Amino acid sequence: MFSVLFSCSEQIETKKQREVSSPKTVAPVKRMDVSHPKSTTSTSKYSVATFLQPEGWGYYISENDKQIIHQETIPGVPGNQGFQSSEEAMKVAELVRSKMENGTFPPTISEEELQKLGISWRN
Repeated sequence: MFSVLFSCSEQIETKKQREVSSPKTVAPVKRMDVSHPKSTTSTSKYSVATFLQPEGWGYYISENDKQIIHQETIPGVPGNQGFQSSEEAMKVAELVRSKMENGTFPPTISEEELQKLGISWRN
């Protein structure tokens, strides 16, 4: 009888070890459709991309392939409006990336900077 109990407990222990050591299955992450290809420089750890949404264009910035900024609206202006084009969103994303590369975090954007880039918005 002792060997039967030992045998059963050994099977249970082996099953527990397999459960602990086997990797957990994680549901795949739904990726956003990116409407503008990633733009990277060979020396930058940041990449930028734009995306289209109902409010207009937005952008995101990733650091070493991990998304750290998801910007759906034009930063630095009141309201919740997106950019009018992918190109406008990319100009601001590149400015933000530049600030981050120079150590500015959070990288704020002013109305003046938006005007210099030719970004239009509704007041």
